[in-house]
Amino acid sequence: MAKIGFLGPKRWFNSAPTDFLRLAPEGTEVAGAFIPATLLGKTMAGFSLDVIKAAVPGMNDAARDLADAGADIVAQFGVPFSLTHGPDAHAIQACVASAAGVPVVLMGVAMLEALAEFGARRVAVAGGYYTAADWAKMARSGLESNGFEVVYQEGWIQQGIVGSIEEQDRLAWDHDPAPTCAAVRETARRAPDSTEAIVVLGGGLRLIGLAKELEEDTGLPVVGGDLAMFWATLRAMKAKPRSLGWGRLIDNA
Repeated sequence: MAKIGFLGPKRWFNSAPTDFLRLAPEGTEVAGAFIPATLLGKTMAGFSLDVIKAAVPGMNDAARDLADAGADIVAQFGVPFSLTHGPDAHAIQACVASAAGVPVVLMGVAMLEALAEFGARRVAVAGGYYTAADWAKMARSGLESNGFEVVYQEGWIQQGIVGSIEEQDRLAWDHDPAPTCAAVRETARRAPDSTEAIVVLGGGLRLIGLAKELEEDTGLPVVGGDLAMFWATLRAMKAKPRSLGWGRLIDNA
């Protein structure tokens, strides 16, 4: 069975490998490694988009190391590591795959591909902890430069879900489903009727185990970083999830 290597940013405990095992076919093996990008902090202010954009050589090296260790596929965690490259996001994924010599899934690219799979072009963005102007602009540009129209975009603070940057930074790392679910529902409430899908920004906001209920509540497909990365990884494996009930995207992998 397939061996999947997961890459994540430094200074953050990446539980994606064990999350993936909840839905991956029996016998799947996983391992994790860090993207060797320095100068990344534990707050959004400490996560420099310039550093992230310059992390491609480090991603190449880390993906190659995972492949050399036996990974059949490498999946990278973190939306901006590809979306910050705008229209070149797919080319960055191809670059990392070429360096590794195995198929590579970049989270941001997987989100673009998931939206395309739904045929969704007009998207409402639940911005989560992407409230700083540069992060919100990066996300909007990443979507719009790849053919999507952002019809609504607000983060936790704008939606009134958190009251301060400090609270936002704490929740960004807590994997608490409450603010994530609240943001998706508030986005659906505020978005125009022409919305075709809800995009949840921030890889730290986990939709695994939540998407089905949120899609039933909102009537819209929900695309989050973890869902899209796991879906694209299953497709690269040419595999189906071991069970259903994960939401429209993964259930139809």
